[in-house]
Amino acid sequence: MTEPTRFVLDGKEPVPCENMADWQAFMDDIDERTVAQDVVGKFHITTTFEGINLSNSPEPRFFLTVVAESEDPPFLSETWEQAESKHRAVMRCAEGLSDLTPEKIANGHRFIDYGVEAKRLWFVMESEETAIATLPEPVTNWHREGSTIVFTPPVTRL
Repeated sequence: MTEPTRFVLDGKEPVPCENMADWQAFMDDIDERTVAQDVVGKFHITTTFEGINLSNSPEPRFFLTVVAESEDPPFLSETWEQAESKHRAVMRCAEGLSDLTPEKIANGHRFIDYGVEAKRLWFVMESEETAIATLPEPVTNWHREGSTIVFTPPVTRL
């Protein structure tokens, strides 16, 4: 017997669906399969049931959490409840990043450049001495690279 390849939701539980027309009708109803959708600052976060196993791990992953403004890969979840939890975690990270301003990060010290990359924020200080004064020791998610202070947001995957 072959493993089912298409799934629909029965409440919040993925169940196999062999009928292609039924599966397509379910997939066309985005509201029915949306776990959560939020805007936090500039981040648009959406978590949906995808109707197929998105993973080749032993435990199937049916739910996808995407941050539209991120180049990071999407987050996969096994159950509706895990997808809700992952969505909330991504929202907390987005809230933290939205609250960051160059002035808050520099903590009163002058920086000469900053940038945002897919997996980090960076701030070039006036000198390595200024970077050391701003961040004497690495702390959770923060470290120095010469005269640059780097923030790497915490992201956990299920």
